[in-house]
Amino acid sequence: MKLNWMKALPFSWYYLLVVAFILGTIQLLQEYIDYVMNQYDYDFSWYFISVKFYGGHLSWVILAPLVYQLAQMLVDWLSQKDWWRFGRIIGWALLLVLLRVVVFTILADVFNAFKLGYFTSWWQENRRSTFLVRSFLSLVQLIIFAGFFVTFTIYQNYQQKEKELDRARLDALLMQLQPHFLFNTLHSVAALIDWDSKAAQKMIAQLGDILRQLLKNENRHLVPLEEEIRFIKNYLEIEQIRFQDRLQVHIDIAPNTTAALVPNLLLQPLVENALKHGLAKKMENGRIHITSSLLENGHLQVQICDNGAGFDPKQETGHGLGVGLQNIEKRLRQQYGDAHQFTIETEEGKGCTIIIQIPFSISDD
Repeated sequence: MKLNWMKALPFSWYYLLVVAFILGTIQLLQEYIDYVMNQYDYDFSWYFISVKFYGGHLSWVILAPLVYQLAQMLVDWLSQKDWWRFGRIIGWALLLVLLRVVVFTILADVFNAFKLGYFTSWWQENRRSTFLVRSFLSLVQLIIFAGFFVTFTIYQNYQQKEKELDRARLDALLMQLQPHFLFNTLHSVAALIDWDSKAAQKMIAQLGDILRQLLKNENRHLVPLEEEIRFIKNYLEIEQIRFQDRLQVHIDIAPNTTAALVPNLLLQPLVENALKHGLAKKMENGRIHITSSLLENGHLQVQICDNGAGFDPKQETGHGLGVGLQNIEKRLRQQYGDAHQFTIETEEGKGCTIIIQIPFSISDD
């Protein structure tokens, strides 16, 4: 059982000390109530009773890292059912019981010595029976204590697997989105090669910048909004080459939102949807307006507006969204659950506004 003693527990020592104090106080009060109600003919010693109960729980606090390691061994055994390993666990448990009795006895003798003025002998007549009683009680307490840690460890493992599953789902959605985006961008480059080679060369250079940023962020699910805006500016520069004078872009990002974390590739599918379904057939004065703001409820709001054709959501499967936008909805739901809002305001012939609200957070780096 190798461990770093100070870092072995999955939570702060402070919580164990608080629980030990609460349990010790409850037992102390129960002992006093029992003394008063039964009117025993001996003097009640708050000091010695406090040593008994607080010292008992403090001894378990001291040994908590070892109990936690024992619980982890039990969890591993539950998945493998190796009976030789189970025998080792029983041996460690009995050793822990013995160690706890020794630690408790030493603590009690030290604290009692402050009151008595001397240390009691380890070989006094009632020490053997006291050891046996303490050993039995310690075994019962160890089972309860280890059971708590086993439950905690199983719950921790479950949460970790849930996080890994969520990350795998997000990775799958992101991997689906990236080829979709690259395919559409390459299609735009191919469309320009025959009739405007210089524009195609410029578009390829812009695409190189986009690919570098994609590679930089390929393992990041969340990026600062300013990076996402930088990416979408590169993307829109490509699209402005294709649309020429028919597309105007306005980006208004509130300064207090630039560091906010947003899902990687959040804006590109939204802008692509506006271009492909809203502005592609518009002969002139096509506009895209991207804004961000920090709401009073502590959420980040991002809006993407266009003055394109719009659509009727009731007549379109999945709100008329393509693969990219459907993935955005799934990713937001996977990342934020009910803490996000994804709203589409549109009407045929009157453009479309997409509003996203997510919890505001920034990187700890």
